[in-house]
Amino acid sequence: MVQPAFIFTKVRRIVLSNKPKIGIFAGTFDPLTKGHLNLIERSSKLFDEVIVVIAINTNKKTLFTVDERIKLVEDSVKHIDNVTVDTLKDGLIAHYYEEKQATALIRGLRNTTDVDYEYAIASANARQVEGLETMILYAADQYRYLSSTIIKEIAFFDGDISDMVPPNVEEAMHEKINSK
Repeated sequence: MVQPAFIFTKVRRIVLSNKPKIGIFAGTFDPLTKGHLNLIERSSKLFDEVIVVIAINTNKKTLFTVDERIKLVEDSVKHIDNVTVDTLKDGLIAHYYEEKQATALIRGLRNTTDVDYEYAIASANARQVEGLETMILYAADQYRYLSSTIIKEIAFFDGDISDMVPPNVEEAMHEKINSK
């Protein structure tokens, strides 16, 4: 088990550094949820810059194209000055982290089911780039149940998703589903 003093030392080193603090929040964002948006807003207060990276996951079939997801995320975060949106079409997020000279990868934790998965991801990333840090933020209580899969299922059967996704995403989902 990692000792609290070790964790504090690592956090202190990050906080006291003079270089800009860059956080990278990567995901497929298909769709962007209010839970994602909450994590982005909270991260924007902890970092000088937050880069939301829309990653291409070869194992997932997406509802929205990459370009559509970029537009939806950009429109949803335009009220946050220090957030930008980028894509990672090929390569590892760890290498992107290194290229951007980031401070930490940002990950969200909704429930105990996510713990092992996020630990494995953080460990795998740390093995790719020496010194890579992962920061875990707990999901806000009202968003812990959200998942993109659940939202797509509810939307597909014409359920109410207005409290789950930003308004622009809700509109785009209804348009996309109704056009099929």
